[in-house]
Amino acid sequence: MLRRHLRALLVLLLLPLGSLGLGGATPAGAYPLGEGYWLAASDGGIFSFGDAQFFGSAGGIRLKAPIVGMAPTPFLEGYWLVASDGGIFSYGSAGFFGSTGAMTLNRPITGMAAHPNGLGYWLVATDGGIFSFGDSGFHGSTGAIKLNQPIVGMASTPSGNGYWLVATDGGIFSFGDAEFYGSTGAMKLNKPIVGMAPTRSGNGYWLVASDGGIFSFGDAQFYGSAGSIKLNAPIVGMAPARDGLGYQLVATDGGIFNYGTTKFFGSTGAMKLNQPILGMALRPVAGDGGGPLVKVDAFGDSDAQTSIWTQVDGDWRLSMNKKTADPNVAAGARVFGVEGLDVSQLGTLGFTVESGPCTAGSPGFTLYYDTNGDGAGDASRSFGCGTGGSGTAKTWNPVALGVPGFAVVTALDILHGTPGTTSVIDDIRVAGATVGDFNVFGG
Repeated sequence: MLRRHLRALLVLLLLPLGSLGLGGATPAGAYPLGEGYWLAASDGGIFSFGDAQFFGSAGGIRLKAPIVGMAPTPFLEGYWLVASDGGIFSYGSAGFFGSTGAMTLNRPITGMAAHPNGLGYWLVATDGGIFSFGDSGFHGSTGAIKLNQPIVGMASTPSGNGYWLVATDGGIFSFGDAEFYGSTGAMKLNKPIVGMAPTRSGNGYWLVASDGGIFSFGDAQFYGSAGSIKLNAPIVGMAPARDGLGYQLVATDGGIFNYGTTKFFGSTGAMKLNQPILGMALRPVAGDGGGPLVKVDAFGDSDAQTSIWTQVDGDWRLSMNKKTADPNVAAGARVFGVEGLDVSQLGTLGFTVESGPCTAGSPGFTLYYDTNGDGAGDASRSFGCGTGGSGTAKTWNPVALGVPGFAVVTALDILHGTPGTTSVIDDIRVAGATVGDFNVFGG
């Protein structure tokens, strides 16, 4: 069994229970797998496009300092904003791990980067000072170095054990397991560098200038730039494509420029903004950063069911109690981090039964998937406990059991539908990860 300590704030997603029999959770397609992005303005206003959901903003708050950066959680349901004084604003499932809002800084904060496991973040100041919170370790800084130009941004390596800092002249500073692949520090630039983005492998990165010029290093490929375009407003940031085969640029008016495989879902380019856009973030899905991150959120407590994580001798177990005989309701949890994977990438699903009934239909997994490529779940399949083999460790391979391997996952639930009973399971196995508590990330 996995033995993990509770390391993050519990965020219970109280998912609606629909009329699906045993599959009595959110219907297929209710959590779309499609792409999208957020834009953030310096007053904390958030603009959501595509399937990126709005979780809140600081647009209606009187801020002590302007917002200068944002970062998404590794999953679909949250993001952080950071102000120039290091104040942190957390939305959705983004946890608060600390800030510099009450500190006297030598130089203002200019950006942030999230730890790949979602349990921490770094803040970077214009002098390259680094402030680490949560799981984000300190690997070095330029705070004591005399810089030619100020730091303007940073990016984490895929492992979370290092980071890069970039200056306005394109100078690159590598710390931890971040490798140096080149810079524009010795070049004469037409316009200053305003941001950077790493490749999925972590073996390269892109730099972007305010005129939209792109500079590629390591295994980062060049897919085009706005360097030769007359822009209405300067470029202020960039985000890499989810598959690593492109990037998007955003201007201070919220204009979006797409290159490679990235898609356009809208912009604020034609809107009158209260304050300029300062950056953007892509809606993340499983596989971003090189491998699936898996998180299991229990349904919580209601009159009809109680689904919570309980700790027994250091082990976190999912306890699911169905209180009602209503066939349209089930206890259970939603598995986040698999949306957008091909069904074949789920591998073998599994869990260990600790106590409670194990019938042909319950507890078990219910998989929702898309077969026609429109992004909505058009089919589902349930895998009940009694069909998972002998013993307490149950396993299912969806493809071997007839689900098309090319189909795309739109949602995955763990459901318990036997009335008046409590089922307790552990060691939930999905996409090569074993999850032993609600906020353990695997991959």
